[in-house]
Amino acid sequence: MKLQEVKFKHPVKLLQVYRSINEYQKSKKSFDTRKESVAWHNVYSQNGYIHNQELYLPDSITSHPAFNNCGLITIEDECTTSTTAANILSIPSLPSRRLKPANNHCFHLSHPNKLHVFELNYHDALELHLRYDYFEVGIPERDNFKLCTLSPHLPVEVKLNGKLDFSLTSRRQRVFKEQHYIFEYHGDFDSCYLFTTPYTSVLKKIPDERKVIDLIKPLW
Repeated sequence: MKLQEVKFKHPVKLLQVYRSINEYQKSKKSFDTRKESVAWHNVYSQNGYIHNQELYLPDSITSHPAFNNCGLITIEDECTTSTTAANILSIPSLPSRRLKPANNHCFHLSHPNKLHVFELNYHDALELHLRYDYFEVGIPERDNFKLCTLSPHLPVEVKLNGKLDFSLTSRRQRVFKEQHYIFEYHGDFDSCYLFTTPYTSVLKKIPDERKVIDLIKPLW
């Protein structure tokens, strides 16, 4: 089936984001008890991919209000599915699901843009900043600062943790939260191809070579 090609009004930057978030109780404070939960695994994705230097996105991306004039598109994947196969482009037999538009974002680069607990800025280069949020990170509090400049094909991993105490507002126990992100900037694209439902699941390989920014703090 021939896919619809969309020509962008100007080159659009593409940022792949992998996210792995693990919440746990004090009983799992030993890293050995949760190391498998925070380990990276290759992920099956229906949120978009790059193949032969061409960008493929689900057609739901066009419903994003900033799509027509954006300067940056993110493809965002939750890394919760373990895989054992490697170097497989598509797995049509996997169950299909409708992509929620919030899985990917479209941004204008004329102003800072919030992405999870981060901010993306563009001043001659794409910059990644930390934007601390107690309800997303917990304590200890962090200062807001520039983490790095994102360069094409040089993935960056950011590790972050914290504890959130809900005892004052609810009956929930204290929660410990460990967050890992990988940002893989793929450069500029002049167009994309839109695929429609049922979406094909694509196996993505987590990049082995990456810079690591470790913001993990002692919580005990």
